[in-house]
Amino acid sequence: MAAQEWPTLADAGLAYGKGTFVAPRTRLFADVFLGERVYGLLELRSDRGEAPTVGAWEARVEQVLVRVSNLGGTLAIQAGRFASPFGSYASRHLTTVDPFIRPPLAYDYRTIMSRTVAPPDADRFLRWTNDPETFRGMVGAPTVWGVPYQWGVMLSGLVGEIQYRGGAMNSAPSSEVEAWGWDTDRFKDPSFVLGAQAPLSADLSLGVSYNRGPYAEREISSGDHTVYTQEMVSLDVTLARGPVMARAEVIRDQWVVPNLSEEPVEWAYGAEVQVDVAIGFSLAVRYGYVDFRSFGDGLGSASPRPDGRSDWDHDIARYEVAVGYRLARNAGLLGTFMHNENDELVGGDPDDDLFAVRLWWAF
Repeated sequence: MAAQEWPTLADAGLAYGKGTFVAPRTRLFADVFLGERVYGLLELRSDRGEAPTVGAWEARVEQVLVRVSNLGGTLAIQAGRFASPFGSYASRHLTTVDPFIRPPLAYDYRTIMSRTVAPPDADRFLRWTNDPETFRGMVGAPTVWGVPYQWGVMLSGLVGEIQYRGGAMNSAPSSEVEAWGWDTDRFKDPSFVLGAQAPLSADLSLGVSYNRGPYAEREISSGDHTVYTQEMVSLDVTLARGPVMARAEVIRDQWVVPNLSEEPVEWAYGAEVQVDVAIGFSLAVRYGYVDFRSFGDGLGSASPRPDGRSDWDHDIARYEVAVGYRLARNAGLLGTFMHNENDELVGGDPDDDLFAVRLWWAF
């Protein structure tokens, strides 16, 4: 997916927030070429889960794909398990151009949207935000779940200077790890992705992507899971000039939920700047914000809410700073500090400070 992916032999991190833990990770890649048109990739990963945790050590096949392209490299079809083509983050995560340990906020925060339960009405749905330990927790659907490694088929190519891609994946970007695995039933209702990247100048590029597909589990308690549809569009811009790398992304996420007269909408914003301040040293700052829009409860004059409306979840902001040091050409040290800010902190909503250190070595 990304030319800068490394066959990383050692990658360990120390995190301190509500608890301190070490989360080692091993990533091994195998490339296979059959002539000039056929390429295969196998990635094996061993760690404590997709997101660093204190959980059990596990090993898995992260990517396995075959890509067939024309001799000019302007058209290719790819099939297998690979990182989601939606958004701007998947193509650069865990590479030299990713100066942070955690994903951007939009890829790293659970909403109260449930993947397993439909609300009986709009009023009950708006009450979910007051019980985050139940409805956010492990059942809440994030805008994008990190970097989903899904099974699918993707067509990509080049028209002039514009890179395009289109694919059908077996789960939506908000679906969690258990939905990424091989399951023929999931291909009956795929998630469709479109995207394009275009240079605006030698230093500036613009990207756009779109996704639509069911986000709920098939074993939902009521109704057809295909009516639980997530529709997303993202716009991103990247500036690379001298020692400065700057990025910004906007994502609009719209959910279709049974028993609601409106479709809940959220907007996610993110921007980051990385500067090489000296030989081997880099400094980066990042800001993220998720804006949950107003939603009507349908109670009319009986509503206890102003104008019968309320934000369907609590807005959240994240501030991050990172310092990186290149120990050698193939080794480095990265330290980051992250602060989540939620002005309407309730129950289990996050309002945490997290400090993390990552040491990597590649060969």
